[in-house]
Amino acid sequence: MSQRLTDVVVAADNLTQTVQDKIGNIDATVAAKSAEVDVSIAQSKVSIDNFIVGARGEASHILLSKNQRMEPLGTTGIKHFNTIGLSSIEVIKEATLHGNPSHDVDHTGNGVAADFRANVYGGYVNGYFNILRIKWTRNNRAHPARIDDNWYRGYQQGSMTTACYLKLITGDVEGAMRPVVNYQNDWSLYGTQSKVTSTVSQFHGAHTKLGLSKSTETSGEALICLFGTASGYIDLEKVGWGIYPEFARPSDIPATGV
Repeated sequence: MSQRLTDVVVAADNLTQTVQDKIGNIDATVAAKSAEVDVSIAQSKVSIDNFIVGARGEASHILLSKNQRMEPLGTTGIKHFNTIGLSSIEVIKEATLHGNPSHDVDHTGNGVAADFRANVYGGYVNGYFNILRIKWTRNNRAHPARIDDNWYRGYQQGSMTTACYLKLITGDVEGAMRPVVNYQNDWSLYGTQSKVTSTVSQFHGAHTKLGLSKSTETSGEALICLFGTASGYIDLEKVGWGIYPEFARPSDIPATGV
């Protein structure tokens, strides 16, 4: 009897060891397969990322708004901007930046061009643009005070990106645009992006991209440049914001001989 019990114990020990060996083999197999899956997922992610980058790179970004260079309309407006909701606005051309920083023009002596170059971007730019100082007071109506109320024109819907560089001095702003990149000395890149959510139904863009003052009958002051909307998704965090080409529209071409 004692011998038989001993044999049973030995057999049980052997079976336990066999089971442990099998478990070890299974664990090793699972670990190996898990590593293969991780590698496959990582490779797929790289492929998808490369595809997205390539697809975006193949899609040109065309300006959908007007006057991205921000030429002022006297001292009370910005050319082609349909600014609404204000009881007053003052526009001052502070600086004009050119391709070469040595050609920048400081119109007021306030050092705004140097401020922008030192804190936002000091390199080459593909064309001139203005930095404006705007001082505003919102009226007493509840409707948002939009710096450019242009959504209804039909060029502001679908896959697009709206952005500008803004230095808020006093007051506040509202709307779909939010600080995307913050720079030194209170400069920020504000932006918003939208996409086509359906190929068979309507889609809409934000009506209030940048609203001046959150509350009625309040005032503010800011430096602003390169406000505009371009087609497609622009990765603002990676590539920033620049000057985009604009196609002439029929309304821009005067009719002759009619």
